[in-house]
Amino acid sequence: MIGKGVARRYATALFKVGVEDDQVEQYGQELQSFADFLEGDKEIKLYLTTPLFEKTLRQQVLENLLEKLNLSDVIKRFVNLLFDKKRLLYLKDICDFYNTLLDEYKGICRSEVISAVPLAKEDLEKIKERLKATTGKKEVVLEVKEDPSLVGGLITKIGDVIYDGSVRTQLNILKENLKRGEV
Repeated sequence: MIGKGVARRYATALFKVGVEDDQVEQYGQELQSFADFLEGDKEIKLYLTTPLFEKTLRQQVLENLLEKLNLSDVIKRFVNLLFDKKRLLYLKDICDFYNTLLDEYKGICRSEVISAVPLAKEDLEKIKERLKATTGKKEVVLEVKEDPSLVGGLITKIGDVIYDGSVRTQLNILKENLKRGEV
């Protein structure tokens, strides 16, 4: 849980700078690029985040990486700050939270839709329109998954909120009500 709080603070600070500089999307892309690079090269990530190695050598490696990746000065300073504060381990979480802030800023809602069977394009469009109306967002991005164990219906997740209209859940509710004699 500590990592999420750290990620939130750093991402929010960078986001505010991005808004002030009118570079909010650019900073997000650059930060994501650096995070993807580190995730793709576990040895470098381990080297940069392990205090067993001499800090000045790790700092030099980081400086070389930042130069080769051609990042803006703001992102270079931000990554160096993360390094100095021993927060590079939280980079992925920081990127995730930054992207959440960016979606909010742009009026985008990301939602996961789980159905028992594949959904037609028309149905997905109807779901998007319904979610736009429900959330008040300009755009809805759906991640669609299938789970045959639902039997029928849908489960929709928006952030921490879950709308469960699956037949499986309705059957479980009915089963519990029958056990308690409430039907």
